[in-house]
Amino acid sequence: MSWKARGEMFRKMPVSSIATFLAGVGCLFAAVGIINDCLSLEESDTARFIIIVVATAVPSMLWAWFGTVRMIRSMIALFVAQTAVFVAIGYYFPVHRHTLTNQQWRDQVTVHGVWVLLFIVAGYVLFLSFFRLEGKRFFAAHTEIELASGIQRQLVPAIATVSSGFEFYGVSLPSGAVGGDLLDVIPFGNATCAYIADVAGHGVPAGVLMSMIKTAVRMRLTSSNCQGQGLLESVNEVLSPLTDARSYATFAYVLITPEPELTFSLAAHLPLFHFQSRSECLERCTVENLPVAMFPVVKYATGRVLCERGDLLALVTDGITEVFGRDGEEIGYTHIENALRRNAGRTLAEISDEILEATAAYGKITDDRTLLLMRRL
Repeated sequence: MSWKARGEMFRKMPVSSIATFLAGVGCLFAAVGIINDCLSLEESDTARFIIIVVATAVPSMLWAWFGTVRMIRSMIALFVAQTAVFVAIGYYFPVHRHTLTNQQWRDQVTVHGVWVLLFIVAGYVLFLSFFRLEGKRFFAAHTEIELASGIQRQLVPAIATVSSGFEFYGVSLPSGAVGGDLLDVIPFGNATCAYIADVAGHGVPAGVLMSMIKTAVRMRLTSSNCQGQGLLESVNEVLSPLTDARSYATFAYVLITPEPELTFSLAAHLPLFHFQSRSECLERCTVENLPVAMFPVVKYATGRVLCERGDLLALVTDGITEVFGRDGEEIGYTHIENALRRNAGRTLAEISDEILEATAAYGKITDDRTLLLMRRL
């Protein structure tokens, strides 16, 4: 983990955890200061003892804070201030040597040893408290991640099905423990709707929005007399009152009916890729719309595409297109289009594997990768 990442993590800790950690650091360095004072007992007295404890404990706490959160200027200022304090101590509290008897020496060593032990025990207790506090936070976060991961596994299973004269294959690979992508194929009446969505964010909030989107879509499509028109308007109308501006999703769907042409729409999503088997041409089908769940009243445009037997359609999320190589270049759409052209006669699973493998080989994966492939039978 980088210094910057550690600093961000430390800043996000509760104040109680930070205070406990810094107090533990102060106690341990106070013990170090007492040990140092014990090495020159003939120069020690009560005032000097207190000054040494404070002068070692307080700066150590500040060093720990500034160093962890990467406050470079504050570290420089602290170094200057600490140097000035040591110079002032030497000036205003000059060393006065005095002779100690054997009994006084033993007494001073005993007193210093007791204080060292007390500060070490205090530091140990404080660090145990810090680990306990952060352990509770960690397990709470781990439980949340497990919950969100379970939600996603239920909401986004792999898809391999046939409906309305089309073959479908879809898969979603989260970049971490929990993803924010969604895909589904829903037969209803004499039609089928296949869609893909990319929810903003990750974790439990994204999982909750994913479940809301899936529920809203299924409720709309399975309601009586639904022909699939106005799908995005309906989903947006349901979700927008329940979310804030930071909770939204891009969305793309294809609506298959007995008509020869398919209806599609994209809500701020990547294009629909259409490979035409007869002419071997590949088209990027697009319409411009806003995301869903961002604004309360939105009209969504739709498009039409003629899909003949053997044609391929592909919907993907930006985790498959926004991957950067070592040269800083983005992978873009080329590998998707090449896979559709070269493998039109192969199974959808094989085409999917080639696209995902090309993405993984190109550069570091930083986002969820989801794709939904369709072929007219």
